[in-house]
Amino acid sequence: MAKTGFVSEAGAHGFSFDGPGSTHFSITVVLVEEENKREVEEGFRRLRERHFAGGKVSLGDGHGIVQTRVFLEELKELDFSFHVLLVDKRKLHQKSPLQYKGTFYKFLSGLIYNNLYRTVPHLSIVANELGTPEFMESFRRYIQENHQVDLFSPATFTFSTGEEAELLELAGFLGESLNLFHAGLSEVDVEQELSEKCVVVNRWPEGYVPYTVDTEGMAADAQDEAITAAAQLRARNYLQRHAGSEDPVVRSRMVFVEYLLMVFTYNYRTRFIHTYELLQHLNSYKYENYTEHRFRSLVVGPVRDEGVLIVSSSAGYKLPCSTRDIYNFFNYYNQQIQPMPGRLGQCHRALHLATGGELNVLEQPEYDNLKKLLAKLT
Repeated sequence: MAKTGFVSEAGAHGFSFDGPGSTHFSITVVLVEEENKREVEEGFRRLRERHFAGGKVSLGDGHGIVQTRVFLEELKELDFSFHVLLVDKRKLHQKSPLQYKGTFYKFLSGLIYNNLYRTVPHLSIVANELGTPEFMESFRRYIQENHQVDLFSPATFTFSTGEEAELLELAGFLGESLNLFHAGLSEVDVEQELSEKCVVVNRWPEGYVPYTVDTEGMAADAQDEAITAAAQLRARNYLQRHAGSEDPVVRSRMVFVEYLLMVFTYNYRTRFIHTYELLQHLNSYKYENYTEHRFRSLVVGPVRDEGVLIVSSSAGYKLPCSTRDIYNFFNYYNQQIQPMPGRLGQCHRALHLATGGELNVLEQPEYDNLKKLLAKLT
């Protein structure tokens, strides 16, 4: 059965914590079956008029705990559910890519939309407006290209035209209430009060799983902490050095490093990100159109050349967090590199012999280092 999700943000981008509830940011999705939408809108409107004299629904404005709980009790009669991503901004690194408004909204919204589109069939989204029309259009494309599952009949994603004000207001109220409660500024926990309506409140960032679990039983090495710190430091240094660049290829490289750093810092340090996922994310920015080959040669290689520590395997790319990552990375390339000099040497000798010494490829100046390497190995 078709459903519509009404999405509203509560809180703001940025790391200034001087306002009420400013330590938290939430994205709330109120889910309503399409056939019940008007009934829920009208029901919410009646409750708002009765409890808030037709004004905006809020925990403030002198409403006591008892009155608020009566309002929440009556909300239970409406046929909706809700899903929340709750972000504690105090746990975020203030110099991470999330300091940028566009990255902040796209990355966090992606976390909740990715889950919704893969869980709720026939889902349409109506979201509160965000920033300029240009940003909203880029945001809409980003969600449709990266977080929708059905490419043949993609679900609709639109920004509000004002007709959906009631249910967007409900979503905003739920998010704001959670922000205030978790900031210690309210005694009303809507997650508990409306438990039968609450699908889930995903708290983010999650606590990191210890290495002993993440590495499938392998004990943490004494050097793991140093490797993790170096990987993060070099990635952040790369972003600082290239901040403000207008070169589309350099900006693409920054998007790549930002994504690696965000997944590493706030998601799972041991997760390799598949090349397909990285290409989808990178191409959504429209700086350049990257194929797998162009991605490796124009993005991954040059970033590594500048000192960013990136390990890779058949599963994709990531920043390293342990000696196990490093050894696996060296093993992965060693089994490809070690046979190559022998094969090149064999080919060179065979052609040299076949042409009576006329073709000596290694005499080319571009191959001086290769010639020295092969001489050492033979």
